[in-house]
Amino acid sequence: MTRPLTGKVAAVTGGARGIGDAIAARLIADGAAVVSLDRAAPEEARDGVLYLDADVTDPDSLAAAFAQIDRDRGRIDVLVNNAGIQRVGLVGTVSFADFQAVLATHLFGCFHCCSEVVPRLIRQGTGGAIISIASTAAFVGLPGRGAYCAAKAGMLGLTRALALEVAGSGVRVNAVAPGFTRTRFIDQALADGSLQEDWMLARVPMHRLARTEEIANAVGFLAGPDSSYMTGQTLVVDGGWTVQGIPDAPDWLGGVPPR
Repeated sequence: MTRPLTGKVAAVTGGARGIGDAIAARLIADGAAVVSLDRAAPEEARDGVLYLDADVTDPDSLAAAFAQIDRDRGRIDVLVNNAGIQRVGLVGTVSFADFQAVLATHLFGCFHCCSEVVPRLIRQGTGGAIISIASTAAFVGLPGRGAYCAAKAGMLGLTRALALEVAGSGVRVNAVAPGFTRTRFIDQALADGSLQEDWMLARVPMHRLARTEEIANAVGFLAGPDSSYMTGQTLVVDGGWTVQGIPDAPDWLGGVPPR
């Protein structure tokens, strides 16, 4: 088994659980030493992961965390901007504080982390990869999630701009846009009634939610050498949700019937 990230150091924000934990596991399997930057403690710590308490909305907290990475690991090669929160509410009723909190975590947090990592990657002179976890919400409207849609769309704009800024240094900047994925976000939405599973499954041509490791596999690809000529791009991992016109091929076209 090849381990394309052997000798590399990867930082994953929100790496203590959910998609972030799955990303950490994939990068470890590929040979990287992983640092999780998260306000939450892991439910079960993974071997090979250094867990640091860090707040992506606080530049001082991140500066301290990356200084510790410098001391403990001596380098950084991969950054995965994964930390996120959710606040649900219609425009006109959702508070500015909630709207701002979502942007501060997703979009501003991405900016703060990139601001720490980019100078380090350029000084190292060995290239590197930055991957941001966006969402299909960057492409489609989700009522009640205006802040989330805006933040994720902003992350894709930042990805494209940053990719151009650092391409000459050999640093690649890409994004992954997951569709509906079985995480605590989804479980929370199902519990509060803001999402319904049958509604989601009816809109996904593959008729299932993603597994966290399927999102992590896309990150592993973008972090490694197999994507060496890709930058400024977004991999959409959504079971076909955002490309559909008619979600299932009609019988008269000879399509495979849905399960």
